[in-house]
Amino acid sequence: MCKNNPTNPNRVVLPTNVTPSHYTLTITPDLKEYTFSGYVEINIDIHEPTKTILINTKELTITYGRVEIGETTHEASSTSFDEHRETTTFTFDQELPKGPAVFNILFQGILNDKMAGFYRSSYKDAEGNAKVMGVTQFEATEARRAFPCWDEPAVKATFSIKLCVPSELVALSNMPVEQITAVEPEEMTYHFEKTPIMSTYLVAWAVGEFEYVESTTTKLENPITCRVYTLPGLKEQGQFAVDITPKILEYFSEIFGTAYPLPKLDQIAVPDFDMGAMENWGLVTYRTVALLFDEKTSDLRFKEQVASTVAHELAHQWFGNLVTMEWWDHLWLNEGFATWVGTLAVDHIFPEWDTWPTFIVTDVQSGIALDSLRSSHPIEVPVSDPHEIHQIFDAISYSKGASVIRMLSNWLTVDVFLAGIRRYLKKHEYSNATTDDLWNALSEESKIDVREFMNTWTRVIGIPIIDVTEADGVVSVEQHRYLSTNDVKPEEDETIWWVPMGVHPKPASIADPNQTLKSRSLKFEVPEGAYLLNKNYSGVFRINYPPSAIARIGEAILSGSDLVGLSDRAGLVADISSLAKSGHTETKNFLELVQYYKNEDSYVVWNLLAQRVAEIGAIFGANETVHQQVLHFQRNLVDQMVEKLGWEFPEGEDYLTSRLRNVILRSAGRAGHVATVAEAKRRFKIFASDASQESILHPSIRQTAFEMVLTNGGEEEFRQVLKYFRNAPKQDQQVVALLALGAVQQPELIAEVQELAISKDVRPQDITYVLAGLSANAKARLSTWEFVKKNWTLISDRYKSSMGLLGLCVKYPLAWLADKALVQDVTEFFAEKDTKDFQRALDQAIEGLNVNSAWVEREQESLGAWLTANKY
Repeated sequence: MCKNNPTNPNRVVLPTNVTPSHYTLTITPDLKEYTFSGYVEINIDIHEPTKTILINTKELTITYGRVEIGETTHEASSTSFDEHRETTTFTFDQELPKGPAVFNILFQGILNDKMAGFYRSSYKDAEGNAKVMGVTQFEATEARRAFPCWDEPAVKATFSIKLCVPSELVALSNMPVEQITAVEPEEMTYHFEKTPIMSTYLVAWAVGEFEYVESTTTKLENPITCRVYTLPGLKEQGQFAVDITPKILEYFSEIFGTAYPLPKLDQIAVPDFDMGAMENWGLVTYRTVALLFDEKTSDLRFKEQVASTVAHELAHQWFGNLVTMEWWDHLWLNEGFATWVGTLAVDHIFPEWDTWPTFIVTDVQSGIALDSLRSSHPIEVPVSDPHEIHQIFDAISYSKGASVIRMLSNWLTVDVFLAGIRRYLKKHEYSNATTDDLWNALSEESKIDVREFMNTWTRVIGIPIIDVTEADGVVSVEQHRYLSTNDVKPEEDETIWWVPMGVHPKPASIADPNQTLKSRSLKFEVPEGAYLLNKNYSGVFRINYPPSAIARIGEAILSGSDLVGLSDRAGLVADISSLAKSGHTETKNFLELVQYYKNEDSYVVWNLLAQRVAEIGAIFGANETVHQQVLHFQRNLVDQMVEKLGWEFPEGEDYLTSRLRNVILRSAGRAGHVATVAEAKRRFKIFASDASQESILHPSIRQTAFEMVLTNGGEEEFRQVLKYFRNAPKQDQQVVALLALGAVQQPELIAEVQELAISKDVRPQDITYVLAGLSANAKARLSTWEFVKKNWTLISDRYKSSMGLLGLCVKYPLAWLADKALVQDVTEFFAEKDTKDFQRALDQAIEGLNVNSAWVEREQESLGAWLTANKY
């Protein structure tokens, strides 16, 4: 079972004595009985005589397997299934000779409800009738649930797919329809064109009642038809996505130097979907809220989510689909690059959105936050068993991966970097590649050994902290590993990263134009006035400035100096607040820094400021005195902005100001800002009692208003928001309500929200919204953890096939808790349970508890003293 591999000999993979070149696959789904039947003819090459063929299967019933060699047919005399390895062994009485053959398999499967393999997704039509559609989700190793195959990314083949469906339904797949034939009046067979050579995890199809909106590229030599498919009645919500799709395809075709490789691009919204989206070649599948947007009724945040998700998935059409990772060790090549270049595309199309500063406060921070834990993993992480794969679909592969690519592209320059990408894509198109292949292409293009720069960033766990000190006119910088526990052991601190320091203004004594720190420490003269490290926050590291430097930077911020740009202001908030949490500085130093931001008007900075101040209030929430003092600080912080922005959304207002209004009102509401809460109650009362007054709560502040009235209300308000959830016609409106419902304060209502999370009223993937809302509520956190424990059997069974939802069900309830005794409780609860599918998430949750409890223990007294001294 274990193919000898030079980098990881322990990979659980199929033997290489037989390999496929083409699949002719026929699938007949039964959407009423929730089953499907299938027949596959696989053109194989037998490389050495054998009596057995091993192939991946999961939850399939095999009727027969036979091999045709010329005029001779060899029937499999027996089949045996290995549940752990997810393989079926076909045994033949006679040895199959070396050479080409056709492997025929007849099989049946389950149209499951686990959001994996070929599964069913339920919805209600306009008349309220229950309906289902069928759709696939094969990444990472779920194609084997739908048809017997060599389910590994490097075992590529071509595919000819046929779908036999009721005549009233539409069938879609990776390629355009070649022909449609009528088996009988009630059933049609869709024959799709042959695909390019591709990996099994990118194969896709969908069956259901669909409608679509359409657009076409105008700048490509061969125009590409782009469609967004939806359930009936929803197609207008696909207009935003279908409008930006041609622009993104044209942009990527230009910067990649290769046209989009397929003749069409379909995207489809799926009501039940595990991840945000899946990049199936030519048929991209999405969670509904990641593809559909209504200009009149949707919260504006979903517009940015749709744009970034579409750009990310379209990037995969080249980076992942045209050139595919050789094995899951290199997952980050797919996800990190798609995140970075997707952001590049959104910034190209919407330059007014401050996309890169937003990237700094989202992706860069989530990557660093996870990588500051001992339970993190390197970007390039050895993967042996398929059970390990979905655990690395996390902030390291996506966010840290994208962040180090951004750092590298800035170090090389974006033009040189993209030229290297074009070289890489051309060399490896329709094939597989490794991280070293990417470094080779970039090195050839730049004439720099990129591997030497990048190996510590991708192959070593963790990121550095740059400690800065000033003495006698000299600045000393020194790098060490950064841990949020602030207890690095000598053996954990041996890595010397190549750090692009980005000192600005650039000191004359640093000769290297890239300012790359390649040693433990460096010294340079103190610049006149304020200076920055990591200018534009291009690097992936923390900076620990001395108080004297922070004071000068703060004065520059206060005076509006061009020295400290938007990314710098956001980055400074991120660094100092994180260093306070880890104990590298004191929390009062962060709160003092915040005073310099009183003239701030950027959505990006305010969003991060509000998050980080709220985090202090939450983590120290067990001490009611400190908690109330932090809320007082928070109210003072936003008071002027509440007055300035108000509740109304003027016609023609710019996008970021509209986003900022919600940040300010939410922060004010959560802090108990009296006037804001009163206005929320007033507007909600009108909103809930008069359907014609819906506009009184703009969609972008609706969740915020719901939270305020639930926090400061009771049963009546709860029933009204719950009714809104049940009656909401669109999934993004349902998400808004689910996130808000967790704000209720009464124990019996908290319990009702918890039960709602696992009820049939909430789609399986939406449990995370409910848990996120409850975890933000100090009165609900602990009981939500108890609820998860009580219902663990149900939760683990429901999400064991998920790419990450099971781990989130553990992490979310514990994220804001700071009781060290819970560490033992969590550890003991999982001691006898099978945790292999979410062990990383469990380790990270436990480590997070330790970080939070240490923060409170270390600073509770001094933080309270500072807040008291400053009259909070």
